[in-house]
Amino acid sequence: MVSLLSRGVGGLLRSLAGINCSQVIRCTSVSSGILGLQCTPCRWFAKRSAPSDYLKRPLTAYLRFFIEQRPKLCKQYPETKLMDLTKIIALEWKGLPSADKEPYETVAKAEQKKYREEVKQYREALSPMQLELQREQRRQRLAKRKSVRKKRELTVLGRPKRPRSSFNIFMSEHFQDAKGTSSQTKMKSLRDEWERLHNAQKQPYNHLAEDDKIRYENEMKSWEEQMMEIGRLDLVRLNQRKRFKKPRAARASSKSNTAKKALTESSSHNEGFRGPKQHEE
Repeated sequence: MVSLLSRGVGGLLRSLAGINCSQVIRCTSVSSGILGLQCTPCRWFAKRSAPSDYLKRPLTAYLRFFIEQRPKLCKQYPETKLMDLTKIIALEWKGLPSADKEPYETVAKAEQKKYREEVKQYREALSPMQLELQREQRRQRLAKRKSVRKKRELTVLGRPKRPRSSFNIFMSEHFQDAKGTSSQTKMKSLRDEWERLHNAQKQPYNHLAEDDKIRYENEMKSWEEQMMEIGRLDLVRLNQRKRFKKPRAARASSKSNTAKKALTESSSHNEGFRGPKQHEE
């Protein structure tokens, strides 16, 4: 239900100008024995820059139903928020009989077919260089989206914050009193001031940075052990995976040695048992 609402509201915000909604809460289920269910922060839907002649995707059957029902519900419940209206319409759509959904789905399929034909004609009119440029832009968008999702997942899983450098510690302590009106000018003035400091004056901040590194390594070891317990070896650093592979190898070697020892003892016992029989013969 939550994913349906998110897709519906996101599509409306991208295609309709008359709907006013600033943010949508998306909840992500994290199946771990440590963290359980948590929710990601509010996500802003920003307009993406696209070419002027770029073809817009047609509305889905649900969005057409939403556009039709929203004015009625706004008049019926004028003080209700858009998110609550969206939930009501989503429930109505879910309980709608197939026969009542058919008109919306028929129009949506026809528009989708027309859209695919227009996209085909649009791509045929492009040069090979333009097509390659579009592919590269798509790869960059997907890579950025994947990076954002991974950062959000690590935040939900509670990954420790990276250690601060000595300059970052110095800047956080003196940022309010720094010269300048904007953040950039303050950072520039603090950078210049940091470079003018002597090594003896930087030493306290260097010690704090070293302590923060120790804090980070200790928290990361504990966090990586938790990730191993829930089966997320992919989140463990490459140079630290040996810590988790060595115990397994040691256990396997110990089991192998135990099996060899048992086999040797069994063989010697059988030889000793056959000896007297041969002697009696």
